[in-house]
Amino acid sequence: VLTYTAAHRKTYDTLCFFFFFGYEDVEVYGVPFHYTKSFQPLYSHRPEPMASCPGIEELCRAFGYRFYSGGGYAEFDIKEERILLLCGAGILPGNFVHRYRIINSHPGYLPYSRGLDALKWAIVDGFPIGVTTHFLGQETDGGEILERRIVPVRYADTFHAVAQRVYETEIEMLVGALEKTNEIHEFVDGSSYPVHRRMPHYIEIRLMERFEELRRMAAY
Repeated sequence: VLTYTAAHRKTYDTLCFFFFFGYEDVEVYGVPFHYTKSFQPLYSHRPEPMASCPGIEELCRAFGYRFYSGGGYAEFDIKEERILLLCGAGILPGNFVHRYRIINSHPGYLPYSRGLDALKWAIVDGFPIGVTTHFLGQETDGGEILERRIVPVRYADTFHAVAQRVYETEIEMLVGALEKTNEIHEFVDGSSYPVHRRMPHYIEIRLMERFEELRRMAAY
């Protein structure tokens, strides 16, 4: 598992899934968290950090998993036959991505919603809402796909209920991807769709209007 040395919600949830399903041979590699959040969205769609969330090293110790920390992934001696799951690692060096089979769980239904704020862009652009697991490669949010899954919008939903369902599906599919690595996979070419950045506020203003349209359509 590739992650940060600091407490991290997605890593916490993923390791809890591993422990629940009886995985024992788990190695966790953490690097410092350097990202400083400077943009405040109008509508948050990712889970908030838990105040009581234990540190990754503490969690690994409780579960009996091996934890390694370093300043960068080039420092780690990871066996090349290992399957790596990306929980949180920033931008990975190209030679590192080329060397390993790294699985990412993307909160968007590829190839339509690539990049950041995938759920929001899917709602505004009218694309399917969903989650995709794929191997990292040269193409951002594209290439060798392990699984794609639609996340439905229901009439009684709020925006944040759908966001939580996307997140829970993301964790479930990331852990489940380990059982799909040797299957025949489809390849998705995402070059026809943009790689989105953070959704600016002037577009976010239309977000809830578009979501209400989706919610009402779910009643029919």
